[in-house]
Amino acid sequence: MKYSTTTKILSGLALAVLLAGTVWGGGQSNPRSMAMGGAYTALAYGLEAGFYNPANLGLSLNRNFSLDLVTIGAEIKNNSFSLKDYNEYNGRYWNDGDKQAILDRIPAEGLRLNGVAEAAGLNFSIWRLAFNFRGRGESLLQLHKDPFELLLFGNEIRPGVTLNNNRGEAIAYCDASISYGQPLLKWAGGEFAVGATFHYIYGFAHEEIIEASGGVFTTDTGFVGDAQAVVRSALGGSGQAVDLGASMVFAKNWTISAGLENLYSKIKWNNETEETRFTFHMDPVTLETLLDSEDDDSLTETSDTTYSISPFATTLPANFKLGIAKIGKKLTLAFDWSQATSSKYSHSTNPRVAGGLEYKPIGFLPLRIGAATGGNKGTILSGGLGLHFGPLHMDMAIAGCGSFVPAASKGVAFAYGIGLRF
Repeated sequence: MKYSTTTKILSGLALAVLLAGTVWGGGQSNPRSMAMGGAYTALAYGLEAGFYNPANLGLSLNRNFSLDLVTIGAEIKNNSFSLKDYNEYNGRYWNDGDKQAILDRIPAEGLRLNGVAEAAGLNFSIWRLAFNFRGRGESLLQLHKDPFELLLFGNEIRPGVTLNNNRGEAIAYCDASISYGQPLLKWAGGEFAVGATFHYIYGFAHEEIIEASGGVFTTDTGFVGDAQAVVRSALGGSGQAVDLGASMVFAKNWTISAGLENLYSKIKWNNETEETRFTFHMDPVTLETLLDSEDDDSLTETSDTTYSISPFATTLPANFKLGIAKIGKKLTLAFDWSQATSSKYSHSTNPRVAGGLEYKPIGFLPLRIGAATGGNKGTILSGGLGLHFGPLHMDMAIAGCGSFVPAASKGVAFAYGIGLRF
């Protein structure tokens, strides 16, 4: 049976999540990090350090042993519409003012949809070493604004529809890593450490639009159009990645931490590597050609051709992270700044800043809140709590994406985890 590339990529993404029951998620599935807005680079110790900054494993604050039993997390969002918009416009007649208001919600770059999912379990750290596994799926779809304007107002207002700014990409993979932190210097009230993480990546599926051009345009007498798109896909591959980090404790309770994620990365896709080319051609359509044609379909030609291609390689975006935190008995504060080298999947070249706090009114009940803005995630407001009974830690978090006002959020994220900390 021959499956379409869309079916393959969805199957791969589902497979990654299903198989991730024995893997660990470094960011999306970390409830403490999500609840604090992602400001976690200087707070990640034990097994968590492997996906934030491995240098933290070399600090004296590092835990002797930690184990994650299970963690899960997911996020879905867009850059245009909120639940408030849906409730306002769904089911009612749209006048021209409503249509313009809906169109104005879509920014100039178009409607963007993002989804991320991680799942994890049975990861651990001991001494200065951390062993982590995670399953992760990421997707991005960006649609040009033109089709929405044509749909709402017709071709009198929008004389043409272009495909040039459409883009899409998705990846699903498992990641097994080993991290090590090494202390280098110690002084009264401070210390300095460095660390590294090596990742082995097994890719389940990859798909991306590598070319999209053309469109349909209105002329004085009718319509004319040509368009094409090329989609590249694969169902299997492997690769490696390397992270580096450095951390320093100063003034006893303050930590500053810097990490470079995916300093080197490469995934070679070599299983069922294919390209599918979609083409569309419309002969000039006028009233005369419509009257002369017995079959409207004869005026348009569409085709899709799938063919095998040679193995190809992709990279994961490098991401620089800088964090500072003050850890107290009852109150912990943290701030992060991050920026990626390319805008792929859930990453962005736009800088992102985040801040969070954790307050423990009772020792076993940490309460957390955080906020962040920038990157391609936009503005988020997050919160969560933990239930800590001795070494047993259970944590949960939820976040609204796109606004500091919950009702205006354009997406939602959640995370849950349970594990042991010694």
